[in-house]
Amino acid sequence: MNELQNSFVKNLSDAPIRFGDIVRIGRKYGLFIAAFASICGFAAGIWAHFQPSLYDATALIHLDQHGSISLSALGSTSDDYALKIQTQITGLKTTDVALATIKKLGLAANPLFNPGLKQNMDIPTVRDQLVQAFLGSLTVARMPDTELISVTFRSRNPVLSALVANDVVDEYFEQSFRQRYRSTQDVSAFLTERLDSLKQKIQTEQSDLMSSGLKLGIIDLGGGANQGVGGGAGASSIGTSTLVVETSGLLGQRVKSQADLYLAEAQYENLLHNPDAVPPATVPGSMQMEGLVGQLSAAKAAVASLEERYGKNYPPLSQARAQVRSIQDDINTLHQKLLQSALQDVQSSQAVVKSLDDRIATLKQQSQDSSSAIVHYEVLKAQYLSDQTLYDTLLSTLGSGEIEAGMQTQILNHFSEALVPGARAYPRVSVIVLSGFAGGLIIAILIVGILTLSSDTVHTVEQIEQSLPLPVLASVPEYKDELVSKSTDGLALVTLLAPRSASAEAYRLLRTSISLMPTPKPQRVIALTSGGPGEGKSTTTLNLAVVLASQSKRVLLIDADLRKPTIAQRLRLNIGGQPGLSRFLSDLEVHAEECIQSVPDIPGLDILPVQEIPPFPSELLSQPRLAELLDWARLHYDYVLIDTPPVLLVADALIITRFCDTLLVVARIGVAQRRALARIRQDVAKYPEKQFGTIVNALPFSESYYSGYGNYRKYYGDGYGGYGSGGYFQEGFSSDKVEKQ
Repeated sequence: MNELQNSFVKNLSDAPIRFGDIVRIGRKYGLFIAAFASICGFAAGIWAHFQPSLYDATALIHLDQHGSISLSALGSTSDDYALKIQTQITGLKTTDVALATIKKLGLAANPLFNPGLKQNMDIPTVRDQLVQAFLGSLTVARMPDTELISVTFRSRNPVLSALVANDVVDEYFEQSFRQRYRSTQDVSAFLTERLDSLKQKIQTEQSDLMSSGLKLGIIDLGGGANQGVGGGAGASSIGTSTLVVETSGLLGQRVKSQADLYLAEAQYENLLHNPDAVPPATVPGSMQMEGLVGQLSAAKAAVASLEERYGKNYPPLSQARAQVRSIQDDINTLHQKLLQSALQDVQSSQAVVKSLDDRIATLKQQSQDSSSAIVHYEVLKAQYLSDQTLYDTLLSTLGSGEIEAGMQTQILNHFSEALVPGARAYPRVSVIVLSGFAGGLIIAILIVGILTLSSDTVHTVEQIEQSLPLPVLASVPEYKDELVSKSTDGLALVTLLAPRSASAEAYRLLRTSISLMPTPKPQRVIALTSGGPGEGKSTTTLNLAVVLASQSKRVLLIDADLRKPTIAQRLRLNIGGQPGLSRFLSDLEVHAEECIQSVPDIPGLDILPVQEIPPFPSELLSQPRLAELLDWARLHYDYVLIDTPPVLLVADALIITRFCDTLLVVARIGVAQRRALARIRQDVAKYPEKQFGTIVNALPFSESYYSGYGNYRKYYGDGYGGYGSGGYFQEGFSSDKVEKQ
């Protein structure tokens, strides 16, 4: 596995992606990719055909971000509207709403919703299964660029889907109202207690005011002219002193400050006794608290689902529980901050009220000590009127329900009810088929990409040059379909059947490249090998021998593959009892001339075949007789070609290389391996004095040099390279004699 990963990474980093590579891969795997994608699309269509029909019903909720009212006198609009609407979405998908809807509509006993008909909601596993199934069919989302929230429920029955969608909205509204009403009740009880205390104070102040007025003969407690009793001295209008004016102003401020104090205390008491209460929008962090409460509900539902499905020992459960604890810690921390903030508001309001009370008490003392009785009366009257105003204000606020409105951070209302759908929402066969086809196409491309990048097989000349940095003497294109052998009457060699074809021309380019290689001797001994079997080594040797002999050169072809000889069979030679290479190497009395056979169809070409396979070929090739044979061959032939076994399978090729001038490595496109070529590079490095070269075999015609000429024969005119043009060595050669490369 590690070797495969290393090969994949190396191929990915070393091989640049070219357009030609994409075309080549497309030609090779195009049918597989198309077939795989079509099968996936067809399978998706069959799967969709047997799926039950599902229907979606959608109800819309309007969340008015401009209708918020705070407990204070001024309205407030939060800038964090996205958080508010997300809080409402989370609230609609809570377990409480789901359970209430399931119980109200009796979904546990409805086979369309609960096929298993497990109805005992008191069992935690049954309850969690039903809740998860319900929430899995419920989709709540904000409609883009609007203040609307869509509530969609999917069911097998269209009527049931509409009924559930509408009931979810109704149930959420009811729970939201119930929660706000509970908080309002707590605040109202607190304010009622304060109102009773204020009422007693007003009654005491009224009694003192009446006693002071009776002493002065004043019976009118309104704010106008005071009438004296019996027309006495107190019957005239009473002027207002500077002390009275200041006291009246302070009492007016005290009305507002005392009202703020009572409301601040109500908020603090609500947070203190209701840890899950959400403060009004005027308190910093209230929107964050709403979001955390929604996240906690969703996290707890996820933990319950995992426990029910996988058990309590499921490893990811620890992470889910840790998330619940983290959110709970955040809520506790934020609640303490909110509670502290509310307490600071209470203390601040208390300080303001106390300051005003102290000043008013000082003025009252001054009125008693240094002013007349009438001034004292006016002070008592102003205090009475201010407390009466405060009482009326709080009583009106409590009675009109503005406290409840102040605790509402958004205004939710129905926008449209869910209607019974007429068309099914799932499955959409055409969409599923296209999705299956697209998915299959992507998977097939990924498979082909992985196979290509992880493959060790070479597919281009550049890959061969990277793995085996030797001169590429020729690139032989793969044979065309018209060159496939149709008869066994003649020698199946492309240089004989189609001497003007692109493949035959490539062998002639190989001949030219060899002739241009520098050599100290006029006679050349050339060995041909490959990294493994099936790369066209013997075919290349035979065709090279043909094109060398066509120049009136004497060529000796030695079949040195003592393990699996093929030359005599390919040339249809009848060796009979004539000795071959193995006999020559093992018998000192056998002469080279006795082992040579000529090829009648190819003048100038002689063959030294293998008559019998020896038991130990490597040891036999290591004998001095091989050097004697090659020395004799140099004297009698212009070229000596040696067909050797694959160099990586046995040591025969490297043994023969010691006596050769040149070693040519045949690498077939689509067969040769990068690791094999790299190993050959290490082996040939042991012979720095030798000449080496590479022959690329079976190069795709589109990537060869001849592809630029279009149809090679038509480029040079009719009959060039055709079957009717005849061969180099005999006329009337059968057009059915073609070479399998």
